[in-house]
Amino acid sequence: MFKLNLVTPEKRLVVDQELEEITLPAYAGELNILPGHAPLMTTLEPGILSYRLKNGQTDKLAISWGYCQVSGEGVSVLAERAVHASEVDTKADQEQLKNNEARMMTETLDDDQWEKIQKDIARLNAELDLAQGLR
Repeated sequence: MFKLNLVTPEKRLVVDQELEEITLPAYAGELNILPGHAPLMTTLEPGILSYRLKNGQTDKLAISWGYCQVSGEGVSVLAERAVHASEVDTKADQEQLKNNEARMMTETLDDDQWEKIQKDIARLNAELDLAQGLR
């Protein structure tokens, strides 16, 4: 077993929960952490974070970018945004997704703007997939 702490700038979502495993959307791909994992620090990309508690119960959240640290004590995740499926406003997310895609097709964007919109699209897709039970 190891412990998970998951925080965003607005709230602490998970505090010292004992886990059997966690799967994170890391920069280089999906990362699965089990007890005894080597220490590491990585950046997180927009996607689905899922974990299994010691009692076998599972939970999933859609996260935006962030950071993850794995140590002997457990896993600490700092995400810019993290939501459960019940918190996703699908109508607003679909509208924002449509607007972002239109901007990419019609506006001249610099590299920073392009990257920001791409990350926002990835976050919106993760939230919508989670809300629709696709991941």
